[in-house]
Amino acid sequence: MAMFSTNFRNYIQSGFTLIEIMIVIAIMGVLIAIASMSYQLHLRKTQVMIIYQEINLFRLPYQTLLNEGAGVTNFSPDGLDMPVTSEYCEFNITAPNTNGTTLNAATCKIQGLSYLQDQSISLDRAADGSWQCRPSAGIPKAYLPKACQ
Repeated sequence: MAMFSTNFRNYIQSGFTLIEIMIVIAIMGVLIAIASMSYQLHLRKTQVMIIYQEINLFRLPYQTLLNEGAGVTNFSPDGLDMPVTSEYCEFNITAPNTNGTTLNAATCKIQGLSYLQDQSISLDRAADGSWQCRPSAGIPKAYLPKACQ
């Protein structure tokens, strides 16, 4: 009988207590929450970067069409031989202002991203031919590439 009580005592002392298991689960929950938030931020930054890269594709055809002369009037995505829409954008083109900066020379109205509803990213073209990215006010700076901040 003494052998049974010794083995039984050793058996009870081995393993984890309920408190220890609850602490481990709580720590895992905190780590998963932090990882999930970090993943969401990275995903949103990547999506906005894709939008910025897509709208940048309009710069060269726009400049090429502009260099063809004053008779060119087809400043549209079709006129630039570019798509009207993409996964995240509905594009709009504005004809150049010959006297200065062309605001919204190329604009992406963001679509398909619930956290950026009714937002846009535009490229403005200065008279000297330089381009500037201009996001709408509702896009958090944390999501924007450095060129748009």
